Amino acid sequence: MTKEQKRYIKTGILFTIIIFITIWGVNYIRSNDLISNQIKLYGVYSDVKELSEGNHVFLNGTKIGKVSKIDFLNGDLNKLVVEFQIRNGIQIPDSSIAMITSTDIMGTKGLKIILNKNKTDKYYKSGDTLISKVENSLSEEVNKQILPLKLKTENMLGTLDSLLIAFRSVFNPKTRSNIKQSFEHIQITLLNLKNTTSSLDTLMSTEKLRIAKIINNAESITSNLKENNENIEKILSNFGDISDSLSASGFVNIIHNADTAIFKLNTVL
Repeated sequence: MTKEQKRYIKTGILFTIIIFITIWGVNYIRSNDLISNQIKLYGVYSDVKELSEGNHVFLNGTKIGKVSKIDFLNGDLNKLVVEFQIRNGIQIPDSSIAMITSTDIMGTKGLKIILNKNKTDKYYKSGDTLISKVENSLSEEVNKQILPLKLKTENMLGTLDSLLIAFRSVFNPKTRSNIKQSFEHIQITLLNLKNTTSSLDTLMSTEKLRIAKIINNAESITSNLKENNENIEKILSNFGDISDSLSASGFVNIIHNADTAIFKLNTVL
């Protein structure tokens, strides 16, 4: 091997090493955002709803970046860190939200940035973590709206089932027979009531004059008692005087002695 060949080999090896170092350096600088035109931000979620690397990041319906990495937070299987990059120069106000959402009717996932509407002079910078939320999917929203209707329908079906059971019990042969007998008894009772009413009407019609006389006689007796009220009071007063006289004359003692004599006579006999 000549000296010239050795020099070419050394030059080739040197260029290879330089190219390798250049590629490695560029990748290192990009990974550390030293010359990158992207802002790297994070969100922490308990469930990423099938969000994957490469899904788009949206702001007011416009694509501003992509999801670059998804991994568990420090080995915690209940938390996932989503790394996403957005174009440099876009200022995201502090307290803005990174929400996982469906971007189309097919359920493709993406990140939607919801800006904080309050005025602030603080903005997220590369490496910061945003407030993280997950938007309900279309199916979840539909289920949420339909659930009350579903519960009402189930209650209605339960009530309808109870009514059907009641109708079945009412319209079975035995119950129909009992209902028929009940209506027959009601019909007989109404007929008897009609006959009784008719008999009462007949009695009132035939005995009308007699009842009128009885009422007139009762009125006459009442009138006579009223007219002779003073005489009745005098008679009762005289009767009281007679009782007092008999008591004063010893009539009571006479009766008592007679009663004693009769008792002794009965004893002797």
